Amino acid sequence: MPVHTLIRGAVILCLVITSACTPVRFNERERLSQPDMAFDSAPLKSDLEADVYSAREGATGVFSGGGGGGCGCY
Repeated sequence: MPVHTLIRGAVILCLVITSACTPVRFNERERLSQPDMAFDSAPLKSDLEADVYSAREGATGVFSGGGGGGCGCY
């Protein structure tokens, strides 16, 4: 491998490692957890899908006879 490829890879790796994580103070978490801070472009659709998912997850398990993995499959 050429040296410049290794150097380029090391620089990219350093940039990814240093910019990926940041500490969040406890008083900032409330603001970050609000719906308008989500990355989703269709928040209403996501809310509806979350309701369907939680209903499906809650419905399986008791009478499923041990089958399925929580995905609604039997």
